[in-house]
Amino acid sequence: MQFYQNTWFGDYIHPVCDWDEPGCKIVCNRTSTYRTLDQKTFCFSRALKTESYKDKEFFIKLDDDSLVDKEYVLRLMRNNTGSDKPVYISDHTRLRDNGNPDTLDRVLYGNGKFYMFNHVLVDCLNTDFEYNGSRNEDLVFGGMVNSGCGGEQNILFIQEDDDYIWHKKYKNKNKYIDLAFIKNH
Repeated sequence: MQFYQNTWFGDYIHPVCDWDEPGCKIVCNRTSTYRTLDQKTFCFSRALKTESYKDKEFFIKLDDDSLVDKEYVLRLMRNNTGSDKPVYISDHTRLRDNGNPDTLDRVLYGNGKFYMFNHVLVDCLNTDFEYNGSRNEDLVFGGMVNSGCGGEQNILFIQEDDDYIWHKKYKNKNKYIDLAFIKNH
């Protein structure tokens, strides 16, 4: 978390954590695993719908092994401020889901490394969305968006520019950083 607080302005970071620790703004699940990330998605989505976040216009979901250029984010915000439509910025994709043909099959959703969305989208998220089985958290978020916001035709999907987003590895000019490296103790 210190890495992000040093690269961004700490006041604007609201980390979603598995347990309460210094710097955490939203605490979801002490037993979170890769297979339960969909439940963490419901947790942070419900938190964003509370009064604590009513004055925020934009939100970013960023994997902990990703980094995004601040100027790029500011440009996206300037270009989409005041939109009356739900705005969903990411590297959107579709996935077959035969186990959920009516809810998740071929739903448009954002790649997990980065997605950015406005409060209009938060307001229409379906945080009671139901589906069968454990699923990819980003797919579930896409299902919550599609179900709650009245379908894809009502949402402004914007393709991200990967020149400003680094996932797992940061390479820029003479710098190279492995963002996924975890030192064993």
